[in-house]
Amino acid sequence: MKTSILLLLSLVLSCSSYEEMSMEEDKAFQKLKESDTFYQEHFIQNKKEETPVHWVSTGCKPEKTKVLIFIHGSPGTWSNYLKYLKDPELLKIYCMLALDRPGFGKSPETIANVNDQAEKILGTLSKLPETQKGKKSISILGHSYGGPVAARMAAISPEKFQYLFLLAAAMDPETEEIKWYNRIADTWIAGWILPEEWTHSNSEMLPLKEQLKNLIPEWKKIKAKTIVIQGEEDGLVDPKNLEFIQKNFFTETKTYLLRKEGHFLPWKNYDLIHKLLIEFSD
Repeated sequence: MKTSILLLLSLVLSCSSYEEMSMEEDKAFQKLKESDTFYQEHFIQNKKEETPVHWVSTGCKPEKTKVLIFIHGSPGTWSNYLKYLKDPELLKIYCMLALDRPGFGKSPETIANVNDQAEKILGTLSKLPETQKGKKSISILGHSYGGPVAARMAAISPEKFQYLFLLAAAMDPETEEIKWYNRIADTWIAGWILPEEWTHSNSEMLPLKEQLKNLIPEWKKIKAKTIVIQGEEDGLVDPKNLEFIQKNFFTETKTYLLRKEGHFLPWKNYDLIHKLLIEFSD
């Protein structure tokens, strides 16, 4: 057990290879200020008795008609997308929104269910000041676990989203298996040692396979043009997910299978993602 815990901790550290993946929120806000990026922070509730969802927006002025939403993986926070949120070229085009998914960052209450998360996030999205004025063209990007959450949002409200970007998205239930580190993280000793966000993350992973099975009929409802980017050597999300999306999405879909690339596409392959966000902004 001791060896397994050490291996699990080394995995946690390896998943923090890029600055934005482990950046403290105070530092992220400081970097926004240093770059003179206009930003706002919101805590939005669907109902008075419900816990809020924490949102951060950048570059959102009344004249902006294009909105880009970032959904982080598991674990994660809004600041995982800091480089995008303060990018001058993207700021010329988009009002950008990032959030802490329920159970992470400043969004309390873990909701270990893709559908329930999507519904909660959608409800708060409609109440954001940035989405209430004028007609908006909305794109949404999800990485890893954030992929099925973003896709479910696009299926629940197919008329709301114009583009859906799926990066190393865990969509195929047949490739989702409980891994050794998930079983270890589900023990009391691991819960005592691991950071809270990792125990929350593990609670999302354990029921994911069954949830994805139930969602298969829903994907045909998506109308947003879908851009899928997958690393050929991804050790966390099987590259077969790309084929699954091609088979089960009935909307126009464009796919990119990146040779010799892994799971951390938003950071390792920033230039490509940045290019595609500009290319598909019309």
